[in-house]
Amino acid sequence: MTWRRACATYGTAHFGKSLLWSGSDLLTLYLLVSVYRLDPMTAGTLFLIGLAANALADFAVGNHLARRPRHAAPIAAIALLVSGISFPATVLLAPYGAAALLAATLIFRIAYAGIDVPHNALLTRLGDTPARAIGLARGRTVGTALASLVAAGAASGGKDMDTAALLWAIAAGGVLIGAMMVPLLIAFTPRSSAIGAERSVTPSLPVPFMAASVIGIVALGALAKAVLHLPGAWHRGDDGTAILTMLILGRTASALLPIRLRDARHGLTLLAMIYAMAAFVAIGFAWNAGLAMLALLGLTLGTTNLIGWAILPVLGADPRGYGLYTMVSKLALGAAGLALAGGLGRVPSFTTDSYIAFVLLVGAGCVVTALLLLIPSLTRSPAQGLPAA
Repeated sequence: MTWRRACATYGTAHFGKSLLWSGSDLLTLYLLVSVYRLDPMTAGTLFLIGLAANALADFAVGNHLARRPRHAAPIAAIALLVSGISFPATVLLAPYGAAALLAATLIFRIAYAGIDVPHNALLTRLGDTPARAIGLARGRTVGTALASLVAAGAASGGKDMDTAALLWAIAAGGVLIGAMMVPLLIAFTPRSSAIGAERSVTPSLPVPFMAASVIGIVALGALAKAVLHLPGAWHRGDDGTAILTMLILGRTASALLPIRLRDARHGLTLLAMIYAMAAFVAIGFAWNAGLAMLALLGLTLGTTNLIGWAILPVLGADPRGYGLYTMVSKLALGAAGLALAGGLGRVPSFTTDSYIAFVLLVGAGCVVTALLLLIPSLTRSPAQGLPAA
C-alpha cells in the first residue's frame, strides 16, 4: 500500500471514528435533555463518568498494545462492533432510568478506547517525517470537523426525526467507515524485530509537554463552552447552532494553514507561539464575542490540536504514549467542563464581572502553556518511520 493511499484511508477511517465520538459528545446530551427530558445534571454526570472511563481505558489499551502490537487489528475490529451496538443505547435506554444509561455509556466509552488508541498510534508509523505527520494531522482535522458538522446538523433537527433511526444510522455509518482502519492496522503492524525494539525501549512523552497539553486544552476547551453562556451584554442573537457552526468552521479552516514542521523543537516552538496568540484571542472575548471572534477561536482550537497531534510522531510516541495522550486529553476536556461550571456558579449565564475574570484566567492559562512548551528538555529523538513494504 502506497503512503498516499494509506493516508487517504486513514483520513476516511478517522471520519467514521469521529462520527461515533462527535455523535456521543454533541448529539446524546442534546437528545437526552431536549427529547427525553432527562435532568441536565444527571446527563452531565453520566457524560463525565463516561469520559473518565474512556480516558482510563485509553491508557490501558495503550499499555497493552505497547507489549502486543499485533493485537491492534482484532481489538479495533471488536471495539467497532461493540461501540456501534452500544452507541444508540446511550440514549434509547433513557426511559429505563439512569442506571441503564450509565451501563450503556460505560460499555460504549470503554469499547471506543479500542478504536481510538490503535487508530491514533498509526500516526507514528505513517507519519515518518514531519511533513507527513502534518499531512495526517490535516486529515484528522478535516475528518473531525465533518463529523462534528454531521452531528450538529442531526442535533438541530433531532426533535423532528425518528431518534432511534437517527442514532442507528450514525452508528452504522461510524462502524462501516471506521472499519477502513483495520486493513491499515494489519498492513502496518511492526515486524518481529521492530516489536522487540519497542519492548526494549519504551519511550514516554515528556512531562512538561503533557502538562502543557492539559492546561491548554482545559483553557481553550472551557472558553469554547463558555461562549454558550455569555452574559446578556454579549448576546448578539446567535443561537447555539450558529455558535457551534462558527467554531467548527474555524477548526476546519486550520487545515488550510501553510504549517511546516522541520523537527520536534520547531514544532514545539510553533505550538507555543499559537498558544501565546490564543491568550490574546481569549482576552479579546472580554470585549467582543461576535461571529468573527467565534471563528477565530475555532481556528485557534483547530491549529493547536493539529500541531499537537503532528508533534506526537516526531516525539517518538508509541502506543503507550498515544494512550496516555488521549487519556489526559479527555480528562482535560472533562476538567474544562468543571472549570466552566466553577465560573458559572449556580446560574445559567455568566455575570459581566465573572465572565471578564474567566476569559482573563483562560488567557493566563494559554500563557503558562506557551512557557512550558519552550522548555529545552522537551525535545526527543524522532521516531523511526514506516517500515519498507
